[in-house]
Amino acid sequence: MPATGWTYVISGSDDHVTWKEVGRSSGTNWPDMKQEGPSFVQSIAFTAPAHSRSYRISFSAQEIHSWSVAELELFDRNREVRVAGPNRFASAWMSAGSGEEWVYVDLGADCSFDRVALTWIRRASEGAIQVSDDAKGWQTVHALPATAGLNEEVRLAQPAHGRYVRVLMTKPAEAGANYILNELEVFGRGGPVAVPKAAAVPRVAADSSQSTLSLTGGNWRLQRASLVEADGVQISNPGFAAADWMVATVPGTVLTSYLNDGAIANPDFGDNQYAISDAFFCADFWYRNEFRAPPTATAGQHFWLNFDGINWKAEIYLNGHSVGRIDGGYMRGRFDVTALLHPHGVNALAVRISRNANPGSTKDKAAPTLNGGALGRDNPTYHASAGWDWISTIRGRNTGIWSNVTLATSGGVAVEDPLVTTTLPLPDTTQADVRIQATLRNLDSQPASGVFRARFGDVTVEVPVTIEAESTKTVTLTPSSNAALHIVNPKLWWPVGYGEPYLYAVNLAFIVNSKISDSTSFQTGIRQFTYSEDGGTLKIWVNGRRFIARGGNWGFPESMLRYRAREYEAAMRYHRDEHFNMVRNWVGQTGDEAFYDAADRNGVVIWQDFWLANPWDGPNPDDNDLFLANARDYLLRIRNHASLGLFCGRNEGIPPQPVDDGLRSLVANLEPGSHYISSSADGPVSGHGPYRVEPLHYYFNHAPVKFHSEMGAPNVVDMDSLRRTMPEAAMWPQGTQWPLHDFHGNNPFKTAIDHDYGGADNIADWDGLAQFVDYDAYRGMYEGQSKNRLGLLIWMSHPAWPSLLWQTYDYFFATDAGYYGAKKGAEPLHIQWNAATNAVEVVNDSAGLQTGLTAHAEVRDIDGSLKWEKSAPLDSSEDSTQSPIQMEFPAGLARTHFIRLTLSRGDAVVSSNFYLHGMEEQDYSGIRTLPRVKVEARTTVARKGTEWRIATELHNAGTAPALMVRARAVRDRSGDPIQPALYDDNYIALMPGERKAIHVELKDEDARGERPRIVVEGYNLAVQ
Repeated sequence: MPATGWTYVISGSDDHVTWKEVGRSSGTNWPDMKQEGPSFVQSIAFTAPAHSRSYRISFSAQEIHSWSVAELELFDRNREVRVAGPNRFASAWMSAGSGEEWVYVDLGADCSFDRVALTWIRRASEGAIQVSDDAKGWQTVHALPATAGLNEEVRLAQPAHGRYVRVLMTKPAEAGANYILNELEVFGRGGPVAVPKAAAVPRVAADSSQSTLSLTGGNWRLQRASLVEADGVQISNPGFAAADWMVATVPGTVLTSYLNDGAIANPDFGDNQYAISDAFFCADFWYRNEFRAPPTATAGQHFWLNFDGINWKAEIYLNGHSVGRIDGGYMRGRFDVTALLHPHGVNALAVRISRNANPGSTKDKAAPTLNGGALGRDNPTYHASAGWDWISTIRGRNTGIWSNVTLATSGGVAVEDPLVTTTLPLPDTTQADVRIQATLRNLDSQPASGVFRARFGDVTVEVPVTIEAESTKTVTLTPSSNAALHIVNPKLWWPVGYGEPYLYAVNLAFIVNSKISDSTSFQTGIRQFTYSEDGGTLKIWVNGRRFIARGGNWGFPESMLRYRAREYEAAMRYHRDEHFNMVRNWVGQTGDEAFYDAADRNGVVIWQDFWLANPWDGPNPDDNDLFLANARDYLLRIRNHASLGLFCGRNEGIPPQPVDDGLRSLVANLEPGSHYISSSADGPVSGHGPYRVEPLHYYFNHAPVKFHSEMGAPNVVDMDSLRRTMPEAAMWPQGTQWPLHDFHGNNPFKTAIDHDYGGADNIADWDGLAQFVDYDAYRGMYEGQSKNRLGLLIWMSHPAWPSLLWQTYDYFFATDAGYYGAKKGAEPLHIQWNAATNAVEVVNDSAGLQTGLTAHAEVRDIDGSLKWEKSAPLDSSEDSTQSPIQMEFPAGLARTHFIRLTLSRGDAVVSSNFYLHGMEEQDYSGIRTLPRVKVEARTTVARKGTEWRIATELHNAGTAPALMVRARAVRDRSGDPIQPALYDDNYIALMPGERKAIHVELKDEDARGERPRIVVEGYNLAVQ
């Protein structure tokens, strides 16, 4: 606490020039602390009612060096007054200066046009309308009118042709003023036309009352609600005129539809986001669809309209009637529409999506900014859409129908809320008990009798059940009454590094008169997590073995929520390849079932957060009941996934007491056997970084003493991906588009390149050196855990958009050096150099007892010559670290030289490692003296079914070491990179004369009809 006290002063202004004090507050203690730490709430009364456009906060305290405001609320007689934000559509473009300025629009294709309409706020008195085919060479087609009005229309005598239309401004109407253009409209013919995806065909089971019609594709249309006079009843009548609405992508956010229609530029590239109006998209929107429903197959059949996810709230209408509401970004909607549907006829569906109540303002990441903000009040929602240090503000905050919409049928009894749990008599894993539960809902006005059938793998159990009219009954099957549910020699679900993640197929059905009324199917695993917080430290066991987490945090799956099953599988397969066994679903921002399905298949444990950012990045939710209702429904949705391993209430803080208590109770009751912690970084776990490149010794000297939820470093992408992130002109010198893509100038990463490697004067060399920094940082974070082995999740393992910061692979699924550094450091059985003690360590996290091993260490000089070596035999037990060798560095070594380690059993190499080492710590600049060397490559390419298998043998034919040698799969004709692709290793070092093979696996669909070939690159390779 500041000994001299603190003072807040609030001032108001209408012109940002003259400020008048309207209120102040002083004190010596922080009031209303939300938790221990830097976050608190201060209420400041005004001396009198104030009427100002803008308000300014100043803070003074002698001992405080920096401070920030996470949230500002204004009140008028205890009624909140909304502060700045996109609350009305008033977007405009403003020039940076008042001389020659321009703005252009991309029509998406070569078009003809004969009219341009301009709506000014501050007009240009001189200028021109210009056209171009390439946005480089411009041709004037008409001078700007010399009028005094703010609305101008330019009509061309003859149509002009081109893709780009530019307004060139050379003189402002007001001397020295910026130009401000509210609207630029181009009228003509041509351009891209959005084509809807064909409507789906119903799936019908022959022995069932069930069928499912996917309502994706087809006739979905979208329009801003402010542009629609009709209400939901009218819009949902068949035949309503919506042909001039936007073609909608469902599932997809509003912004996704506009992007797919060609109405906006790609917000992920360069600084295109500046050209997209936040105010326009922070609004309510109508979705509309017409579809033909299947006929009623049996008497008593029920039709269900299902929504798997909308954001933020929705009103649903069908065939001129209100169906119901969905409140919250993670709440499902399930509506019995039997009475409203037109079987075998045309049906009209209308959905009004409500914007967030507290969207907050956009963040300009080219300048200092804060994470999160007011949008947290609307949780559960996609809070990170507000903008964070790893993602820019998403225009519109990802509102829309983001997940699947289906029309399904059932008989008179529905199967709901299934739950399968398994227990093992640990430490014995040769038998398991399976418990199955489901709720049966009788939808009809008379009792229903039938058979509840449960299938678990090859086991089938059936029991007769009667459900009273219009009521529910929970049915529970256990081994005590159904001996078949006692499984002998079960196949267990194991995380990565512990075994295979075996999954059993489950089908639960209610059968009436030999016909299925309703059923549900999914996969789950036999596994048992156990937990301890003894000594204030969280430890986890899986199937009786201590679980040492190695993995990372996910923020968003994708910036505009466009991931589907294929992308989730690719991402989780990458995690498995990196030896990652846990992913933290940070602040619960990934909501797709396909995310958990992919984790189940790949053996990746999920740490599941709920939707609360830390207190200084986002306020508490306004509606606790809404929050807990979403949490309950979400738990019921995901609870059968084998991958679920831990639940957490809040990121880096404690939830509000009613929410914390509610979440703890929900997890205990709905997901029995799991574990809940309140905070991701407090109590039995730790966090809070660091989030930057550190010297290698730092990771060992500051090894966490608890399971650590966040530690990160930038991971700069390779040149191919950088070209897909920003235009070449923005790459060098590094300007404003770098912080826009999350990489800021005051970054130790840049210092490492300049200080440790000697710097660079062009982007290609700088990016090449960046790969060394990437590799060391991501390997070092995992290697530094050898002392305590309590678990580490890096910040972050997965990117949400084209970022230059926290990730192990990039947005385009390219794997740069950081990926292979992480893959190396996270090996279950691993040999490494401890940069703090100079010891060679063998770390065994989860490989079981390993006998007959030999550790070997070498020091090689800058020319690759061997200067020192030592070997030691050892056996290695699971969950252990041994130090069989102490490194020695003989005199006479070059300023930069190399450490090479191998762990082997006989002739088979189990683990290997390679480090740069300097006579002075972190001095790697000696590699700049290495000559270019020739690396020869011999490649075999074979197609096996739907996959390609590639083997490339690399041979260093030169007389100096070859560093950061990389094999890269590309398409044979185009030369475009093939991504995703799995490489068993990459970014390797080859000593003179040395050979090494790299193996690649990729899917034929990712080759896009071309044969793959290999390109070899490296730090000091001669031009191939």
